[in-house]
Amino acid sequence: MAAKPDMVAEVEMTDAKGVFSPAHDHVSVNILARPPAVSFASSAACVGKTWNQSCNKILSRPHFSSALSLNPDLHAALDEVLADAFSKPLRPDFIVAYIGINFSLEETHHLITEKVGPGIPVITNKAKGLIGTDVQTDKLREVVWGSTDGDSEWNENNSNQGIVLSVGYMPGLKVDVIPLLRPKNEQQLTMVDHFLMEIMDFTCAASGSLSPSCIIMFGDKNEDMNPILTILDQVMPDETAIVGDASAAFLCTRMDEAENYNKDVFSFAAAALIFARDQYKPEDIGETEFHVTVSNGIIPFGPHLKTVSVLEKHCLCSWVSAIMLGFESVVIDCYDVLMELKSQIKKPDMYIGVTQRRNYSILEKPPSSIRSLSFHEVKDGEGDFILVDGIGIKPGDIFFFYHADAENALITIDQACRKLKTLREDYEKNGREVFGGFIFSCENRGVSFFKRPGVDSKPFAMNFPGVPVAGMFGNGGEIGRGTLLGVKKNLRRNGPRSCVHAYSSVYLAMSYVPPPEAPMIIDE
Repeated sequence: MAAKPDMVAEVEMTDAKGVFSPAHDHVSVNILARPPAVSFASSAACVGKTWNQSCNKILSRPHFSSALSLNPDLHAALDEVLADAFSKPLRPDFIVAYIGINFSLEETHHLITEKVGPGIPVITNKAKGLIGTDVQTDKLREVVWGSTDGDSEWNENNSNQGIVLSVGYMPGLKVDVIPLLRPKNEQQLTMVDHFLMEIMDFTCAASGSLSPSCIIMFGDKNEDMNPILTILDQVMPDETAIVGDASAAFLCTRMDEAENYNKDVFSFAAAALIFARDQYKPEDIGETEFHVTVSNGIIPFGPHLKTVSVLEKHCLCSWVSAIMLGFESVVIDCYDVLMELKSQIKKPDMYIGVTQRRNYSILEKPPSSIRSLSFHEVKDGEGDFILVDGIGIKPGDIFFFYHADAENALITIDQACRKLKTLREDYEKNGREVFGGFIFSCENRGVSFFKRPGVDSKPFAMNFPGVPVAGMFGNGGEIGRGTLLGVKKNLRRNGPRSCVHAYSSVYLAMSYVPPPEAPMIIDE
């Protein structure tokens, strides 16, 4: 059928350049808004400048979408979350997926990268539980496999099978994945300085600054992330939000596939999704901000102890003996102390919180002394020694025992609710908005800990109903630092700091600040 005369005029091409006439950009915008969003995402980067400009008109504000599928079939589950997450036109700057441990990590990551096409940073991570909006019910849901969470029948038949997929478009930011490399011939060596330089080089090229706005970090479960996060905490200003999972099993793909490293030479000790401000962003694009708050689930109790000897076992655990401060001449029976303390608490999950002072040489500068706090789960004990998870403890370090406490965790959940409420109320007054978020929670929380559903997602769900959020329950070691909501900056440098938490939930809220309105010019 012949085209109508007026339609012919609207799609007329300019000269020999083969692009839509600027006078009729609204036509290309209208066309772009119609195709399936996955097609929109994969094609937007492969065509001309004018086409991209039209894409930008549709996507002038940040957009975040997330979807949860508990379908036990990987291919069906992935199709469901992709269809939901890309239900509107979206040109992703990043994709993060959490999957149940009975889904293949390699196959899932390959399918995601194949479906969305090249040029998009992707991280796929295994999880012990998921938080997201269910594609079947359109309701925010928490599932922790192996716990009694109201979905016990479903869990029994379909354990550890599901996926949360999140997609973000972040105008005004540059986003990429930067891995922390570990040479395969030297497993105890991680290239931390190289990692820091890559982050700084990427950020400087994007923003002219050395400090990114946000880092979402995934650390390999066999790597001790405490010293790495201690160094990052020292190098990065408080304004840089850092969140993530320190006990991950992940795969990642960078924006430029040529930057992916030789797998025969290197393995990845960690991967960091970097968000850096774009110094060349148009004036009509606002600012994206990142806000962090934490709900802690453990409290200290018992005597103040000092390590005497430490025996590291297979680079994964440590045997620790100690003395009690004030009674330095007597090495105590740590196992008897442990059993006595366990008899006094309801939930026997215990940790030690170790205050450390270490000298670090960062970026080839002279060594400097840094004080930090690291948590290690108590596994067992015998005689003078207790067996704890992790390495890096040294003789002379000071520690307390900590135990999980649901009542205190509920108090910190309410505190997180109030902090996010303050953010919401402030933003509502000033025409700003929270458009998405992430939750990183410990697998030992959930209904089995709180005896009721939906507690870990409550701070976000209460304050931002309908706003997409992607969450996971991990093996322990939730990463969280930054300018914490409700905490003054000058209070955060007092005492040792912990960036890797235990029995906690970490919340990252992403918000958009519109650009200031241009002043109206009135001709006299």
